[in-house]
Amino acid sequence: MLKYRLLTAFLLGPLILWAIYAMPENFFALFSLILVSFGAWEWSAFAGWVKPLQRKLFFIVNVFLFVAVLFLANTELNTVIIIASLLWWIICVPLLLSFPFQKNNFIHNRIIKTLVGIVLLLATLVSLVSIRNNPEYGSAFVLYLVLMIWFADSGAYFAGRALGKHKLIPNVSPGKTWEGVAGALIVTLVVALVAVNLLNIPSSQSPVFVLITFVTVIYSIVGDLSESMFKRMANIKDSGKLLPGHGGMLDRIDSLMSGLPVFFAGLWLMEKIG
Repeated sequence: MLKYRLLTAFLLGPLILWAIYAMPENFFALFSLILVSFGAWEWSAFAGWVKPLQRKLFFIVNVFLFVAVLFLANTELNTVIIIASLLWWIICVPLLLSFPFQKNNFIHNRIIKTLVGIVLLLATLVSLVSIRNNPEYGSAFVLYLVLMIWFADSGAYFAGRALGKHKLIPNVSPGKTWEGVAGALIVTLVVALVAVNLLNIPSSQSPVFVLITFVTVIYSIVGDLSESMFKRMANIKDSGKLLPGHGGMLDRIDSLMSGLPVFFAGLWLMEKIG
């Protein structure tokens, strides 16, 4: 398993870097659309659309929405999508804490799960393309976000393995611990302080930027837990088999699905504060 995991990372790493730094804006938008489209196919199983025709219809509807939102490039619409996703991530926290749910809980409804998936995938697409194609941020901020979440995840893994005793939310993800969260936040602080200089963040905005980074990482953990929750509800081990050693696309972008809109909203707030 580790061999396939490392091989997949070795092959995809250069592609991701090339996409972030070298692709023209329109091609990067297309690249991002392909990523979330794979995610849409996998989310259909989370939502309970397991029959072949149901999954195909879910996929087609999502791709149509992705294309339409990118084509329209409407700021007001994109803002509504981002806000809707942020509301979900707030609602998600008490859901995680109360898992497993009673049968009458609203989240068991297939329509609700369908709408949640559509909103989250749209928000991922919109925020990713918006950050990368914004001349104020661009490729460097996208790479920072990806590396930040990767470093935080690694910090959580090693801290959890070495020190983990107190379970975070065992009913959702038995392997995650509070010690792992602490490890993630310590690594996040180091990465954020280094990035302040590398990204040329003005000193007056540095504290806000570090705070945005912390909140983003916290919600990246929520995103990871959220995917685990949906997998348990659907009785699925991995979201798919697209990436050998890693599982499906959602298994790889679950943290980004929550982290991206939070980070994007944080950058917007930092602009407003000045």
